Amino acid sequence: MTRRLSRKEFLAIGAMGSAALLTSCDLLTTDPSRKASGGQARGGANGPEAPSLTRLVKKGELPPVNERLPDEPRVIDPVERIGQYGGTWQTALESTDPGWLYMTMRYDQHLVGWDPQWQKIVPFVAESFEVANGAREFAFTLRSGMKWSDGEPFTADDLVFWHDAVLTNSELTPVVGPQYGDDEKPMRVEKHDDQHVSFVFREPHGLFLHELAWFWTSFEMLAPRHYLKQFHPKYNPNVDELVAEANVPDWVELFFQKQDWLNNPDLPTLTPWVPTRPFNDGRRMTWRRNPYYWSVDSKGSQLPYLDEATFTFFNDPETLLLNAANGDIDMYMRAETTTPQNKPVLAQSAKTGGYRLMDVTTSDLNTMGLCLNLTNPNKARRQVYQNKNFRIGLSHAINRQEIINVVHQRQGRPWQTAPRPEVPFYDSDDFGTQYTEFDLDLASEYLDKTGFTERDDDGIRLGPEGEPIIVTVLTPSRYTLIVDALQMIKPTWEKVGVGLRIDNVDPTLVGDRLEANEYDCTADAGQLGYMDMIRDPRWLFASSGNSLYAPLWANWFTGATPQEEPPAAMLRQIEIYREEVVTKTNVEDMFEPMRRIIEIARDEFWSIGISLPDSYYAVAKNNFRNVPDDMWMAFMYPGVTHVSQYFIDQ
Repeated sequence: MTRRLSRKEFLAIGAMGSAALLTSCDLLTTDPSRKASGGQARGGANGPEAPSLTRLVKKGELPPVNERLPDEPRVIDPVERIGQYGGTWQTALESTDPGWLYMTMRYDQHLVGWDPQWQKIVPFVAESFEVANGAREFAFTLRSGMKWSDGEPFTADDLVFWHDAVLTNSELTPVVGPQYGDDEKPMRVEKHDDQHVSFVFREPHGLFLHELAWFWTSFEMLAPRHYLKQFHPKYNPNVDELVAEANVPDWVELFFQKQDWLNNPDLPTLTPWVPTRPFNDGRRMTWRRNPYYWSVDSKGSQLPYLDEATFTFFNDPETLLLNAANGDIDMYMRAETTTPQNKPVLAQSAKTGGYRLMDVTTSDLNTMGLCLNLTNPNKARRQVYQNKNFRIGLSHAINRQEIINVVHQRQGRPWQTAPRPEVPFYDSDDFGTQYTEFDLDLASEYLDKTGFTERDDDGIRLGPEGEPIIVTVLTPSRYTLIVDALQMIKPTWEKVGVGLRIDNVDPTLVGDRLEANEYDCTADAGQLGYMDMIRDPRWLFASSGNSLYAPLWANWFTGATPQEEPPAAMLRQIEIYREEVVTKTNVEDMFEPMRRIIEIARDEFWSIGISLPDSYYAVAKNNFRNVPDDMWMAFMYPGVTHVSQYFIDQ
């Protein structure tokens, strides 16, 4: 979707003038089914920049556009057609969760990112990149002439500053994350010249590009040195004066405040729009176009098309839903609101609200993963839960289709915590469909194989120490659908002799107990089931703190404590992952070893799934265009679709 446009090409296009550009806009073919409602599709080239910026140039308040763009601006080919300048994107935030804000506004500020089809990693801020020395060195070429939103140059010095002043400063970064090496041997950042910089690791780190494209905080490495250095004692010996002026405890707190992209509008950025007020200042946040944004469309017009993006905060999801149904939101896609349960309401009001619903494929592999704690602190329960036949028996005692019909509005199909069927490195349904048949007799057979055949007066099986086998499932109080599903599982498990108790508590308490390994079982949202599974294979083996079926084994993998060495099968998975996945740099070369890891996960059956989530959807006004119709419900969307090319058809 992107290519490079040289400054020579850009100047040639700009010299043509707006009229010439307008006459050539029909060269881009358009699918009639995706045109704005109410007539012929419109939109056309606008000249080299937004009219509001042209006025500032004429007043002498802004340099000409050719001086604001890099020598090689990124070229974004519009999804439908060349857009129009102007207008405000009206969207929303549920509560004060900044996730949608980050995915919309900040994803562009990464060195590399995923292409919109989620197939390969491509340059974003970087003009190009190369991987060398067995995935130990990652060399990036930056865009010459590129500028921050305040007009200051963006160069390799900014990346070196982040490494020297932030990453390796123990006061700002007490623990270096594994994506950057570790505390003992963090990566080095080496500047070759203003446009060339390398990241060097001591060990192969083939997932580094994945980390840059995925990791929530990787955009922070693009740190504006010219602005932030004034708040750091290494570069400003008088920083204590600024600390006193800001009335904060120390320079560390001051630096964090100034680095806070949500609440410091003065922080220079590389994003299409820049904030006009802090996130925590009221019920609304507006972002205004960045005059130094470094991308253009295929006709050479500087992006973004839209003047502004405004986020209205809603504490009540029902109020957000009402606003969407009334047509007050231009474009929105978040799983909390665009759920199957809300689809009938939104579909019914689509005509009067002047919007459309666009199918969005989710990357989630399950509506709910049941995670029996295989490293349970209670040895008797651990013995029960680690028995694979016990897990198989419980799986057959779940009426998944009934849960799908009642809880999920008939959306989805029975499925284990297996990769999604679309995943390119596993093309079989045998993992997803195994043990999903609802058969209480078969469930009893598997449970009898465990040897726990004795029952108490209530018909509940007795464990190795003669205690009733009652599984207590720890769940966050906000997960109402999970609780509904568990309520339907409870009677069928009891019929085969296993009790179920739902411990529905505050999310904060859930986190504390999970971290302390003080739980029998938990029900987790089945996220990360597509390409994201390569970077975070939590459902395949205990690879992170979110592998809730075996937290102590996960700690062994990450080096955290307390920990226990995993069983042989999982050790084999870890060996394959460390020696054959993370050492590769080409995404497709990772597919074959990932397939073998998946096969082991299928055989071991670490956790139990309920159903494969059906498609979600996005809400978009009929005149809000260039929104692709093949999006995924994953954390980098919609940013990965290049939101700067969205426009309002006027």
